[in-house]
Order: sequence, then C-alpha cells, then structure tokens
Amino acid sequence: MNSRWANQKMKLIFGNRTNQNGAQLVELALMLPVVLTVIFAIVGYSLLFMVQHTLSSAVSQAARSVAVAGSTADPEAAARQLLLNSLPSAMYPAGFSFSTDQLAGAADCGNALGAGTNPALSCLEFRGVFNISENSFLSNIPFADTFFPEQLSASAVVLYQNTDAL
Repeated sequence: MNSRWANQKMKLIFGNRTNQNGAQLVELALMLPVVLTVIFAIVGYSLLFMVQHTLSSAVSQAARSVAVAGSTADPEAAARQLLLNSLPSAMYPAGFSFSTDQLAGAADCGNALGAGTNPALSCLEFRGVFNISENSFLSNIPFADTFFPEQLSASAVVLYQNTDAL
C-alpha cells in the first residue's frame, strides 16, 4: 500500500509525464547542424547556378555586340554591363575575368555557316571565367571550398563581318 500511495503522490506532483524532459532540446541540438548544412548547400548552389546562367548570358551578349557592331565593338564592356545590371553588388565584380581570342578567319569557325574563306568575315571567341575563391561573398559560405567548383566558365564564338577588310 505504501508504494501505491507513493505512486499517487508522484502523479499528483509531477502529473502523468514520462521522463521526456529535455528530449526535444537534445533532438534539436542533434538535427540543427544537419538542417543548416542542407539549407546552406541549397542556397549556395542556387547562387552558383545563378552566376553560371548570368555569365553565359553576359558572354552571349558580348558576342551579339560584336556581331552587330563588327570590329568596333567592345565585347567586354557589353558583358560587364550585363553582369552589373543582373548580379547583386556583393557578388560583382570580384572573381570575373574575360578574354578574347581573335581566330584566324572564317574557316576557324567551321564551314557550317557557309562562310568558306571569305576575307571580310572574322571569327572571335569570347570567354568569361568566374573564380569562386576570389569572390568574398561565395567563398564565405560554409564548406564552399569543399563542395563548390573552383571556377565557372562560359564561351561564345561569333562570326562577324570585319569592317577593316572592306
């Protein structure tokens, strides 16, 4: 009878709770690092995909500017303007670099366009590279150096009429 009375008294004092005090806090402490890592990975890769898409668009815009204006165009200025308008200021301009490679002639672009060896046509390859380690915004994301690629790149080749050869 004593033990029954003790059980009833314990139920009065502590209620019908089982010994679960603090279990939710322990579960939170165990799961929070995993959840935060997944969230940072999703955000980080979303930013990388945005930068890759924007870099591809910028390189394409640079190639279009050369196709329209010919040899008088400044493709890097066109690409940088698109990046400036599209990316947040925390991500641009750190890490972006561009290069142009004037190919020998229309034959370098391939004869698929039917250019042949026309001396009035020139071929230009424009490349854009984004080094993630040089960008302070993306390199500060946790585990960026482990899971992100070292660099993103895009290139475009344009066949344009050389105004100097006319």
